Amino acid sequence: MSYELIGALRERYALLGFAFGASVASRTFTGPPGKKGIVRDIALDVTTAMVGTTSVPELRVGSAASDNTNARWLLGTTAILGYGTGSFRARSLCFAAQGRTGGRPEQLSDFAHHIFLEGNDGSGTVAGVAGTGTQFAYLAADTAFFITGVAGVGGSIAGTGDVFVDIDWF
Repeated sequence: MSYELIGALRERYALLGFAFGASVASRTFTGPPGKKGIVRDIALDVTTAMVGTTSVPELRVGSAASDNTNARWLLGTTAILGYGTGSFRARSLCFAAQGRTGGRPEQLSDFAHHIFLEGNDGSGTVAGVAGTGTQFAYLAADTAFFITGVAGVGGSIAGTGDVFVDIDWF
């Protein structure tokens, strides 16, 4: 059991009408003073279908707009087929996945780099100590972090949705 999460503060960061269309869109936030954080879940209400026929749109959480160290979610049912309209939760998709073996950080690899919560090594590969996949990636205390939407590639690029990122601060 980890005692560092006793008394953790969970905050939800809402990005309403977030567009995953023709470019990269990013928002910058800072957590509560003196507390480090960990991304526990991401929820997405898709209002305009996610489109990218070479690669689907992507949501990242990291220390820069180009960084996905703390979380990454490729917004599709496959690498080239984006989500239609509806509601999706990253953590639920991880738990409900066929053949899920558990482990930390939370991840879903039904296609390459689909979902990583609670950290990865920045390349889209789950972080780990000697390949065990058990190392968390924390948002640094008193430091800005970014929630970034990356447009898909190929086809008629589109996608809009309300994004909700849940972070535990301790």
